[in-house]
Amino acid sequence: MGRRQKPHYPRMEVELADETLLPPRRAEVVTLAARGLTTKEIARELGIDPATVNWHLDEARDQFHAHSRVDLISQGWMRGLFRARVLAVFMMGIAMIPALRSRPSPVTAHRPPVVRTTIGRHQIRSVIA
Repeated sequence: MGRRQKPHYPRMEVELADETLLPPRRAEVVTLAARGLTTKEIARELGIDPATVNWHLDEARDQFHAHSRVDLISQGWMRGLFRARVLAVFMMGIAMIPALRSRPSPVTAHRPPVVRTTIGRHQIRSVIA
């Protein structure tokens, strides 16, 4: 029985949103890590030693107070360090859906009713009591 290969998943195109937060080489390493490359793949692509890649990732982890590589990348996304090219266009398209739904329809020429839910002080009092 032969050895099974890992499934190959497409990698997302990630770029730095703010290049001033990291030195240039560390920014390259962190960007490639966010794309999903392994330490060896990053080292091969940049022409550096895998230990140097690990050092850059450790320094970035210290800078963002991350506990692991996954935490580093998620901290980068939360702080706006990364942006995805395709994802940004897709998200803008999704953000427009509610605006399209609230336009007047050509048949009735009126907007659908807006449903608002508010909680009055009497409802709040009953929850607190």
